[in-house]
Amino acid sequence: MSAVLVVQPDVLLADQWGQALTRTGHAVLLVRGLSEAIDRVREGGLDVVLLDDTGGGSVVHDLVAELERLPDMPPVILVSASPRAPELSAQIGAAGFLPKPCATEDLLDVVGRVASATVRPHPFEDETTAPRLKDF
Repeated sequence: MSAVLVVQPDVLLADQWGQALTRTGHAVLLVRGLSEAIDRVREGGLDVVLLDDTGGGSVVHDLVAELERLPDMPPVILVSASPRAPELSAQIGAAGFLPKPCATEDLLDVVGRVASATVRPHPFEDETTAPRLKDF
């Protein structure tokens, strides 16, 4: 289906989410922190970033600021228990939001919807990168 980067410092929760996403056909990459997430996104090939806000918002802002510098930023789904999470989700332009605790079915539903809405054009379909013939 899609390649999902799960940014989740809680090992048990990361494993639970990863298994559920894998069972539904997603390719899952698990990372625990900001630098790992940024490195993995820079490698490309991701369709969705599932980001748990356990750092009180600062990690989310730092990660999104780094992601915005990339030429092909994947959509972010924010998962948070913070009462300010809906506001944070809007601030970062998240493609989806899940309040914690969340049911696995809800997580799968949001990831599925965001992943299916992500249409990445083939590089040769972009006029600006298409080779041009010159008249001599």
